[in-house]
Amino acid sequence: EFVRLYSDLLLNKSIEKQFDPFFHGFLLVTHDSSLRKLFRPDEIELLVAGSQVLDFNQLASAAAYDGGYTKDSPTIKNFWSILMTFTDEQKRKFLRFTTGSDRAPIGGLARLKLIISRNGPDADRLPTAHTCFNALLLPDYSSIEKLQEKLSIAIDNAAGFGLR
Repeated sequence: EFVRLYSDLLLNKSIEKQFDPFFHGFLLVTHDSSLRKLFRPDEIELLVAGSQVLDFNQLASAAAYDGGYTKDSPTIKNFWSILMTFTDEQKRKFLRFTTGSDRAPIGGLARLKLIISRNGPDADRLPTAHTCFNALLLPDYSSIEKLQEKLSIAIDNAAGFGLR
């Protein structure tokens, strides 16, 4: 009985104040809608929160380049080579760093228009991002090792807006 009550406190009562406005807003929008009958709860979660499946090949295919970079630039080739070796956790950190969310949009990462811009020549600066524009500003690092080091530092120490 204690475990059941404690679980209820953690999962329901402790977030009731925050969840109630969302719940009432959702009911307001879907009250007379067939949305509630057409979709299962997991499908509604996908619509609201996005996909947890991360196909970075899709992201690479959909990416755009600016500031002198092209898909054939050595730094860009090194960049994608590094990203493809990332663990799922590192990929989520990268997405959070560049977009503010660690999930793929509806339709997958092919729908995410990541813009990678050249941010000057090789430097000791870290990559930076503009989450509102899904833009990554990437210095033209002279080696793949330096790119990996700077990118890892940037994504591991990024502070965002907490959109998940």
